Parts: sequence; structure tokens; C-alpha cells
Amino acid sequence: MGIETLKEKAEACYDEVVEIRRRIHRHPEIGRSEFVTSALIREKLAEYGVDRIESPVPTAVVALIEGRKGPGRCVALRADIDALPVQEETGLPFASEVPNMMHACGHDLHASMLLGAAKLLCGMREEFCGTVKLIFQHSEDTLPGGAKELVEKGVMENPHVDAAYAIHVLPDDNIVGKIGIRKGPMTTSVDLYDVTVNGVGGHGSEPHKTTDPILAACQMVVALQQIVARRVDPLETAVMSIGSINAGVAPNVIPSQCKFGGVSRAYTEEVREIIRQQMFAIAKGMEGVSGCQFDVYHYYGYPAAYNDGELVDCAREAIEQELGKDAVIELERPMGFSEDFAYFRQMAGVPSAYFMLYAGHVGDETYSLHNPKCCVREEAMPYGIRTLVSIALHYLES
Repeated sequence: MGIETLKEKAEACYDEVVEIRRRIHRHPEIGRSEFVTSALIREKLAEYGVDRIESPVPTAVVALIEGRKGPGRCVALRADIDALPVQEETGLPFASEVPNMMHACGHDLHASMLLGAAKLLCGMREEFCGTVKLIFQHSEDTLPGGAKELVEKGVMENPHVDAAYAIHVLPDDNIVGKIGIRKGPMTTSVDLYDVTVNGVGGHGSEPHKTTDPILAACQMVVALQQIVARRVDPLETAVMSIGSINAGVAPNVIPSQCKFGGVSRAYTEEVREIIRQQMFAIAKGMEGVSGCQFDVYHYYGYPAAYNDGELVDCAREAIEQELGKDAVIELERPMGFSEDFAYFRQMAGVPSAYFMLYAGHVGDETYSLHNPKCCVREEAMPYGIRTLVSIALHYLES
């Protein structure tokens, strides 16, 4: 009887991985509250026989699998495990049993695939040197992000991580099991802004006796669009979006206060800083024009995730060898969302790479991530497991 292939090993544990995924999906937990999920992960890792299990914070789990061919480098594989505050509308038989909470971003699949990879790697210790560090990360979808906290807790050390990889499922109309990769920027940064405009209110018939905060706020909202149009290099990409504006209670009364909030996104730290500086500069200018006071509260969100070129090349070789050359999709553009996986590179200086796993969809219509009807195909998970394992092994032997 021949040596069992990685494909056969992944298929052999498919039913177990599906069962884990459905358990996690039924019991979603929001960031920093993943107690049931992390307990299940620790239980499974102990069952598989990893060499070490730690919880740097109460709801995150980190495990080590040490190769028996000798010492070597350390590669980290990361999966996020938290859910979203979304009321599920998929109609699945294993739908969320928690009101207003759902795994609408595929983190249930991520955790399950990494557990599947852990099981396979534990049975393959004789085949590699070095160490695989498994990071089951809490609170990816809740600022300031679990990855930032884990780096601060030293998760990239003891042993030192030489490279970090992660994959994220992506709904698609007809593709299942292919891997989207690219070098350079992979996701955007994200920053949040809350602006409070304080003026002098009064009767709507006597606007000259007021300093109208609504008018001042609207002027600033329009002026903010100049940042992308006139301050950012046209060959770069940036977004400045206003998502909320609130003021007043009566149509014939000019209020004394108006509040609005927005979000900015960019692929480079340089553009990110331009947006931040211009936000405050415009607010200062508007104070002189309007006579109102502008209080701007800026919250740093996640940096942009950047894919190291050498790690991408290494992963491409591994994926093509394991899944075939047609399994790799070269992404022309980075993703428009943000990911705290970026902190492993920005804060710890660890080269990293982040890929997309095309996972099809369940039903007649494809819904995007974070949608209450979003549901991807479990058949994608063996491809994710094989991708994670093959990348780890290829990196450690290269």
C-alpha cells in the first residue's frame, strides 16, 4: 500500500472538520468572548497531540507542532475565530442559535481548517524540521484587533516566528477550491473618524444670529472629498466615506450641535497619513470660515496587509505542487476590506502573506461576507487544509 497523500489525509478528516465547523457556527461568539470556541479548539488540539498549547489571552489559543527531523525555522499559520453581531438569515439546519450573532465572515471555516491542518501536521512530524505555530486568534472583527494584542503578548516569539501565513474564504458564483494570491498590498488600512461640530443654535428664520453647525458640517463633508481628489496621487488608491450625520429635532430650529462619522482606507502608510493630516487641517480651516468649533476624534484601525514577495513565491510553488497549477489565481487587485493580520508584519516585523480561498456559495444567489445570508461551501475546506499544510511544509524545507 502506497504512502497516503495529503489529499487523501484531508479527505479522511473531512467529516470531522465539517462537524467542528457546524458546532462553531451554531454557537458564534463575538470578539473577546470566544470562550466556548476556544475551549473546543484546545480540546481538539490536545486530542491531536500538539506539543504545546497556550492561551496568551483568555479566548485565543496558540499551539506548537515540532518536526522530528531536527531544528529549523518557525512558520505561523493563523485563523481568526470570532463572529459578528449579525442576525443570521441563511436558513441552514445548523444556523446560529444565538440571537443577533453569526459567523458571517467565514471564521468558523478558518478555525476548522486550521484544526484540520493541525491534525495532519501532528501525524507528519517525521517529515519536517522546525516548528509550526498555530494561532487561533480572537477578535479580528472588533477593534483594536486581537492580532495587535497577541503581538503585545509576545506570540511572535518563543520560538521566534520567521514567517506568517493566513487564508480567508471568499464567496464566489462558481469557483471552489482555488487560491487567490498576489504580491504587495493585499488589504486596506482602516481608520475611523468622529467629528462633533459645536455652534450657536437659534430660530430657523434668523440664521444670521446663529453659527449653523449643520451647514458647517456639510461644508466639511464636501471638502473631505478633496483629499482623495487633490491630495492623493491619482495612481494610488484611497477612500474617504462618511457613514453617519446627526443633528437637530425640528425643521424650523437650527441646532447647536451636529455630529458625523466616517472611515478612510488606503493601501500605504503614506496615503493613510495624508488623509489623517488633511482631516485635521480641513477641520481647522472650517472653524475660521464657519465660526463653529470642530472636535475631531481619530481612531487608528488596522494597517494594510502586505504580502512578502518571497513568501508568495514559496506558497505558489507549494500550492501548484499540491493542488495543481490551475489552482492559483493571480489577483490583479488587492481586497477592499481590512484585516488585523497586518499587525504581525507591522508590529513584529514578521514577513507575512495572506491569501483568499474561493469557496463558492450555498443557494441560488451569492452574498458577500458580513451579509446575514452569506454562506459558502464546506467542500472548500479540504482545499484550505491542503493549502495550509503544504505551505508550512514547503516553507520549512526551503
